[in-house]
Amino acid sequence: MSFSQADTDPPQADGPYLMYDVSGNLIAKWAWPEGRQCKKTAWAEVDTDKTPKFQGFRPETVVPDTVFQRNPNVVFEGVDKVAVVSDIHGQYDVIIKLLHSHGIIDDAHRWSFGKGHFVVVGDIFDRGDQVTEALWFIYNLQREAAAAGGHVHFLLGNHETMIMEGDIRYIHKRYLITGALFQTPYQQLYGESSYLGRWLRSLPLSVRVNDMVFVHGGFSRELLDEVGGLERINDLYHEHLIGMNSGLAVYDSEELALLHGSGGPLWYRGYFLDREFKERDIDKILRRVKAKRMVVGHTSFDAVKSFFNGKVIAVDSSIKFGSMGEVLLVEDGELIRGGLLGERLPLEEKSNKR
Repeated sequence: MSFSQADTDPPQADGPYLMYDVSGNLIAKWAWPEGRQCKKTAWAEVDTDKTPKFQGFRPETVVPDTVFQRNPNVVFEGVDKVAVVSDIHGQYDVIIKLLHSHGIIDDAHRWSFGKGHFVVVGDIFDRGDQVTEALWFIYNLQREAAAAGGHVHFLLGNHETMIMEGDIRYIHKRYLITGALFQTPYQQLYGESSYLGRWLRSLPLSVRVNDMVFVHGGFSRELLDEVGGLERINDLYHEHLIGMNSGLAVYDSEELALLHGSGGPLWYRGYFLDREFKERDIDKILRRVKAKRMVVGHTSFDAVKSFFNGKVIAVDSSIKFGSMGEVLLVEDGELIRGGLLGERLPLEEKSNKR
């Protein structure tokens, strides 16, 4: 059984979605909207001569009896090189071009970053029409990196958690068609009975690599004062909030309300929008999380930006538009903006007032 990477897919083919049935068997499903068809077969019986060649997907990395478990370790030291992006939002072609331009992947789109760490600071889902491709690519890259002694950290963003909560208001129309063909709500394709859904539920909310903390939105002082440090934030989120419908949620503690709210790690924008937020505030936050820099996504800019004398780095470089994007490179302590065509540019300090 072998799917292979292809430069072009049949028009609008979407998948594969791997789902477990009630007996625990893995079932492969894919959509072919051009003919208003959907296909479903046991994973072990997939006939690749009669299936699309899905971009980003490598069947050899699928292990049906995998038990996805969250890594309790969220602190990593002694890492020589780091690359960071965020808010891919279904722009598979852009992220491939960006990572290839900077040697993070090779011509075959495989890991070539050695023992380096690559961080995706949330939000692969929604907006764009290549979410499935991007998810399988990052899933595969994570395993290739581990085999090489490196690491891929895919952090949960607000759009990952929105999908797990059943909030699909930002999905591309391509996935509305997929859901209709399967007669299945889109969010169920990433539910607890799906292969990628189980993987998503094992991912961290925040990690620290060397002296840098990575989180999708950011940490407010109120959150850290009430909840605590990285480990407790990760623990509480996974134990109580994944999959909770925020529209129906009744939080039984101030901790959970803060964690899921606008001051929480998925939604916070105070570093850029709160005119009362000062450098002394980020100093206190960084001391609390035992770091020298905070690296965040969520708030969009036209490039990777530095704020508060390099203590906050914003890496949402608007990849979501499909025509632009940058990667933050950290090499021997130096911070570099990596452009879409391989440019290496200085990281400039910006005012925090927008």
